[in-house]
Amino acid sequence: MAKTFAMLVGWVLVIVGILNFFEFNIGFSTKLMPAHAVVHIAAGLLGIWAAKQHAAGYAMWVGIIGLLLAIIGFFVTDDVLGLVDLPIWISVVHAVLGVWGLWTYMAAKKTMPTGAAPMSPM
Repeated sequence: MAKTFAMLVGWVLVIVGILNFFEFNIGFSTKLMPAHAVVHIAAGLLGIWAAKQHAAGYAMWVGIIGLLLAIIGFFVTDDVLGLVDLPIWISVVHAVLGVWGLWTYMAAKKTMPTGAAPMSPM
């Protein structure tokens, strides 16, 4: 399950990152800072790579970061530090991704052999 999560989320993040270089009319400007797009692409490529051996660790970090982004999105409503003010549904997507990532990590952790650990932070 963790491998599927890492691969699926990885590809979605790569696609979202590429689409961030373009602007679509979906109720707000989808064209973000190029650095933001690069972060999505890098996180996606990391997920695709992590799906081979470090899927549980990737799910854990996506869960933590997703929930942090959701919390920031729910409570910070102004343009802070040059970050864009996104609609609430983006925060909901981050929250769902965060919960899904942590749930996937917990499920994978139950099936890990004793002594196995997820990918550690660098």
